[in-house]
Amino acid sequence: MNNGNEQFRSSENSQQDAFERVSKITIPVVEEQVKVSKEVIETARVTLSKKVNESTESFEIPLTQEEIVIKRIPKNELIDTMPAAQRYEGDVMIIPVLKEVAVIEKRIMLVEEIHISKLKTEKTETRDVTVRKEEVNVTRKEL
Repeated sequence: MNNGNEQFRSSENSQQDAFERVSKITIPVVEEQVKVSKEVIETARVTLSKKVNESTESFEIPLTQEEIVIKRIPKNELIDTMPAAQRYEGDVMIIPVLKEVAVIEKRIMLVEEIHISKLKTEKTETRDVTVRKEEVNVTRKEL
């Protein structure tokens, strides 16, 4: 019976070896991962161009010019009191010009008055001025 026992043991050992081999089987566990990225893709090109246009424009510019008008008005009048050094009648400044006249009695004679006023004239002049204007054109080219 030794043979039977040995056979039993040998079959038992082979089952145990098979079991140990089965119990040592490695089962891989797989997990998928997603990697998201982006890339730049050229879809079109834009071209800018600039054009400078020149034109001449006329401008009317109002100009003011002042002029002094002097009138000498002879008076030759004898006066009793000294007049003011100057006086105004509207926009006109009046300056008396005096002289002493030898007479039996000394009196002041108003020889003349000088009337000074401003004469303002306005005129319009036309001047040519070069004016520049830029234009920008945008051109898009699809690729």
